[in-house]
Amino acid sequence: MAHVEPFAPAPRALVAVEQRLERLADHRALGRPVRFYLRRREQLLYLAVGGWNTVFGYAIWAVLQFLLGEYLHYLVIVLISWPIAVLNAYIGYRYIVFRSHGPILKELPRFSTVYVATLVVNLILLPIALRVLPFSIYIVQGLLLVIVVVSSYLAHKYYSFRGGHHAPEPPH
Repeated sequence: MAHVEPFAPAPRALVAVEQRLERLADHRALGRPVRFYLRRREQLLYLAVGGWNTVFGYAIWAVLQFLLGEYLHYLVIVLISWPIAVLNAYIGYRYIVFRSHGPILKELPRFSTVYVATLVVNLILLPIALRVLPFSIYIVQGLLLVIVVVSSYLAHKYYSFRGGHHAPEPPH
């Protein structure tokens, strides 16, 4: 069994998969989707890791709500689950998406600030959008989610993991 350094950026398995994909880029049938992935690797991985983060964050909150709901106010449970969910998101984005080698004590606070900022923006824009737009809360929140996903991707790329000495992108 190969020794894998814990929390090593760009795990060898991920690099190996991408090297195999690069060899398929000229394949007659598979070349087009492989080239698309290689060109948009970071964005696609951001969406995949973000999907996992959403499921994980909700599950953590739901478990804590189930276990502690009789004893603690639901907002306290949200505050307890938030740092766990953010730490999970940080690990995924740092090591899988952005492949950063920057100092954790510098990146993690910036990363958390992005999440606080998106939470505050969402809390401010949601009531305003509900008054202005003729849509239900579900549609408005979905529209805001698109804005949050795009803005948080850009914020993480250029703020949270800025200067993190990213692994080079594979050749296109």
